[in-house]
Amino acid sequence: MRLTRFPLSIFTALALAGCAATTTPQAPGASASDYVMTVLTPDPSLSDAQLSARYGGTLLTRTPNFALLRVAGGTLRSASFANDLRVVVEPNKDVFSVPTFSSSGTVGLWGSGTVGLWGSGTVGLWGSGTVGLWGSGTVGLWGSGIGASAANTLNYAEYTSIGLGDAQTRIAAQGLTPGAGVTIAVLDTGLDLGHSAFAGHLSPTNTWKDFVDQDNLPQDQGTMGTGAVGHGTEVAGLSLTVSPGAHLMPLRVLDEQGRGDVDNLTQAIVWAADHGANIINLSLGAATAVEAVTQAIAYANSRGVVVVASAGNQGHEGLDYPAAEFGLTSSNLAVGSVTHAGTKSVFSQYGPLTVLAPGEGLVGPAPQGQAAAWSGTSMSTPLVAGSVALAMTHVPARSAADSADRLKATAQDLGGVSGNANYTGKLGVGRIDLDALTR
Repeated sequence: MRLTRFPLSIFTALALAGCAATTTPQAPGASASDYVMTVLTPDPSLSDAQLSARYGGTLLTRTPNFALLRVAGGTLRSASFANDLRVVVEPNKDVFSVPTFSSSGTVGLWGSGTVGLWGSGTVGLWGSGTVGLWGSGTVGLWGSGIGASAANTLNYAEYTSIGLGDAQTRIAAQGLTPGAGVTIAVLDTGLDLGHSAFAGHLSPTNTWKDFVDQDNLPQDQGTMGTGAVGHGTEVAGLSLTVSPGAHLMPLRVLDEQGRGDVDNLTQAIVWAADHGANIINLSLGAATAVEAVTQAIAYANSRGVVVVASAGNQGHEGLDYPAAEFGLTSSNLAVGSVTHAGTKSVFSQYGPLTVLAPGEGLVGPAPQGQAAAWSGTSMSTPLVAGSVALAMTHVPARSAADSADRLKATAQDLGGVSGNANYTGKLGVGRIDLDALTR
């Protein structure tokens, strides 16, 4: 993934890596945190304590379709369930990831002075001028103004390509705000919770959780420009540019280096489904399928939640998990990246995709009140998550699952675009088209 942060007068590319790339699980060890056990359709007659005793692990979460336990490396199975096909034991540590980011040189900030972003007038980035990038001016990119019309953003070409401005205008004419009443759970490195981009856009604090540090403050930690710091902040912000009326549920499942454990991700998916999320954004991936996460996603789907996941950035055929399991077979969406001209991004993986969205050089919020531009399927994914939220609020109102279907039904086939000839049948139904969706 490319990561760019901006001084006042220039846009400088500072880092290059992939987003939603895969990581090979660590070798088995003796720690009790190294493995998780998924018990399918756990016996409802067993209490939580009895279930833990039965399988010899620490119960982490439980639903009617599965239970997740943490187990020690040396005692994975007992003779009583050695042949029990309902029991799956898998590595736990650092199975999911976004890549490590590197940068060189001095990183500048978008400062507090006056900058002409969209014209020759005086524009206050966070201030009280006519246009506030995060603020309360007439047009607020993430603020309380008219909305994030494509004509008023630094992502103009990308947002125009998906018809965002026209869609938001039509929804505003209905007296509605795109995404109003919809909650998007962002399972990532956390958010810069104090960033003005998110003011008034976060879910109630009792729905927040940091599964990495085991507390209730899912803050995007560390220094911007190192590791994966800022990844979750940008992902969350991009979903709001599409649906500025939505609320974000911040759930931290990845550390500062962008690594995450199976137990944390599984618990977070269940948590999001149980605490009111309509959409779950997963801008992350793994090399292989993980039963615990598959079961958690199935549980979320049973609660009416749509899961949107990134395809991966290795450029090859075949998708990262869980996107690899989505395809066109369910309400969940596997997202690849295209340029604003509609050509598959060089880094984007392809194959059983669902839809495509822009993913190159998208500007969004960054920690410490900054702005940054990133590239990767991780950035395409929140645009699609935000689009599902937008579709839910367009009259007639739809469920998340029906909105995902509507998004697929109105997508624009890009098979005839120059550069896509080698990917026939491997780019899903095409690029999202919010203009067509709202027509």
